[in-house]
Amino acid sequence: MKKTKRIDQNTIKERDIENILEQLLVRHGWIIQANDRNRNVYHQKPKTREDIAKLKGLEPDFCLYIDKDSVSSEIIIETKKPNMNLSKTKKQALNYAQILNAKIIILFDGIRAKNYWVENQEELLDNGAEVNSIQNANFYRKFIIAENNNYVSDTISINSKEELVNVFSFANQKLRKAGITRGMERFFEFSNLLFLKLISEENEIVSNTIPQYVKWETYKNKSSDELLHYINDTVIPSLENVFNQNGEKTLFTKLIIKDTVALKQVIDKLDKLNLSNIKTDIKGNAFEYFIQQYNSSNNDLGEYFTPRHIVNFLVKLANPQYGEKIYDPFCGTGGILITAFNHIKDNLQQQGYLTEEILKSLKENTVFGSEISSNTRIAKMNMILTGDGHSNVKQQDTLLNPVNEKFDIVITNIPFNLEGTAQNLYSLLSTNGNSQSIQHIINSLIKKPTARAYIIVPESVLNNNELKNLRKYLIDNHLLKQIISLPSGVFLPYTVAKASVLVLQRFNNKPIEKIKYTFIKNDGFTLTQRRRKITDQINDLEEYLFNDTFATREIETNKILEDKSYSFIWFKYFNEIPQGYILLKDILEEEKITNTNLYKTATVTKHDFFGILSGEKYWGDSFVSVTSESNEDYKVVNNKSLAYNPVRANTGSLSVNLTETPLAVSKMYVTFKVINTDFLPEYVYLCLKSNEGLQNIIERSFGSVRQTLRFEDLCTIAIPNIPLNEQQKYVSEIKKDYDNFIKYKNILEQNDIIKKIYRSQY
Repeated sequence: MKKTKRIDQNTIKERDIENILEQLLVRHGWIIQANDRNRNVYHQKPKTREDIAKLKGLEPDFCLYIDKDSVSSEIIIETKKPNMNLSKTKKQALNYAQILNAKIIILFDGIRAKNYWVENQEELLDNGAEVNSIQNANFYRKFIIAENNNYVSDTISINSKEELVNVFSFANQKLRKAGITRGMERFFEFSNLLFLKLISEENEIVSNTIPQYVKWETYKNKSSDELLHYINDTVIPSLENVFNQNGEKTLFTKLIIKDTVALKQVIDKLDKLNLSNIKTDIKGNAFEYFIQQYNSSNNDLGEYFTPRHIVNFLVKLANPQYGEKIYDPFCGTGGILITAFNHIKDNLQQQGYLTEEILKSLKENTVFGSEISSNTRIAKMNMILTGDGHSNVKQQDTLLNPVNEKFDIVITNIPFNLEGTAQNLYSLLSTNGNSQSIQHIINSLIKKPTARAYIIVPESVLNNNELKNLRKYLIDNHLLKQIISLPSGVFLPYTVAKASVLVLQRFNNKPIEKIKYTFIKNDGFTLTQRRRKITDQINDLEEYLFNDTFATREIETNKILEDKSYSFIWFKYFNEIPQGYILLKDILEEEKITNTNLYKTATVTKHDFFGILSGEKYWGDSFVSVTSESNEDYKVVNNKSLAYNPVRANTGSLSVNLTETPLAVSKMYVTFKVINTDFLPEYVYLCLKSNEGLQNIIERSFGSVRQTLRFEDLCTIAIPNIPLNEQQKYVSEIKKDYDNFIKYKNILEQNDIIKKIYRSQY
């Protein structure tokens, strides 16, 4: 139940948000005036006495009625201050909605609106895309009538990402069979055809600028041979003249397909679709899937994409305003620039400021990009479909083209394995591509206190010794304001590399004594190859944007300067030991014993829970071919010592030697022993093999390509400090369970029932 409101600063802020909401509602045709007989918005109470009685004193912020004759409220809106907990606000709104039998709830913080369907508590979807704004009554009416949180227009053939991907797959197969064997070529061929279809569909953005004779309807029914000639000789040159008025002829290329029958089949497939009403997120996600398939089978694109929900998070975090210039120096297919463009445009539209003159300025003077690959053309096409701005995207080697003091905001995902191409153009003179990329970004910011950058970097930037001068540079020049740690797996299925976001300010800004460190553990998707969306909880990205009190730590910059490598890794500075725990550095010691006694070769694998497997047992007949001719330079793992593969530790590749004799493992492995007699080696091993232990290992594994765990970082993990007799009890119980597992596994493998079944058939 809401308490009586007092006149204080917090209440004034909340009322300001309510005022913004009321203006938005009026702008979208909702009627809030108490004396208007058509009123359909009620503040802090429902319309009828019966519903007021049901609430028993509770006061929803706003009750909305789709029609003036509606008896019960269909929509409940709860306003919230940015520092309020989103999960709590959602729960409160759902409670009101369930009492009043409302269908939809909206959470509004003055900028963003989260729309949810009450029945399943999932986000409202319009043709597959999330609804993140206040809409008019007719918009919500279609959901109420359909009795579904995912409204799909009757005129649209494509209803989901999966259906669109099926179309892509069809085109991919036809183009491959037509002799276009390289993935990049097929991708661009298909993109050209898709663009031709999209620009010809009825929409407010581009259709009025396209001559009728180059629109889809004019040539789609031509015969196969005539179709190819018309597209290449008439359509594409005309589009170049329309969109490349500065003389560049780089946006469109002639189709390279020779099989005109296959071309006609793809054209016919696309012709059946109405694509322009499918939200951008669906098209973007499908494009990503398309590229993913090429990478997994051909690996000749060499690309992976920033997930759309991460892009949305960064743009909302940056909150670009009209008049600011936004730059992505590694823009790929333009996802970040398009999202930033739409963010400004949508805000102007909601506030009623989007005039033709402002829109023209927005297109010409707002978003700027650079990209070395041919994906520049895709970025330009996507921007034309979104609202233009394509002329500010250049295909070039970004690092060879420094930019000085030109942009207000940089939002980008730097290439994780880029080789430095411009050592002499940057002050640190580093050959490292990550260093040059970050210096390029810093130099591009204008000299204003509001200049800012949001950079996705591989976690190696925070810790690799090669980049220690860059880290010192960021601290010495008061550039680094915040580090946002993203969860491992956020870029799956493209790469396992862990990443963080660096938030920077401009040179000569206020000194920074403490750097904020924020952990995003739940980004709203499962951290698996398929990255399925999690719908039953508020994710950390949303919580951070909505909640100013989201858990954030701080590192004092003087402590970073005291570290010999100027590391930015969190556990070097605030790795508190929970009560009843002990750090591994207090009980472990690394062993580096060379195998001069020629002990037998063993292997460390995540596939065997207890112990190290002998080479012969694990590799079988292939043992000789997969091991070195001599294992003399291998490392020794003594009885009860442990070993792990440093580039596979994050997958659970860790073992303890429970045999009676020493064994040898590859010299690249890390071998260590327990030196504290109060701890059983088997117990330490089990702690590291647990889910909590593996998560700790994952958080401490770094690398742009392979995630590597250093022994010194392993030693920062804390494990429960329990008495020796309790350790022995747990070890014995688990060992018993494991022995039973092996026993029944062997029984199942040796069972001949299936053989008897097959024999009985003859």
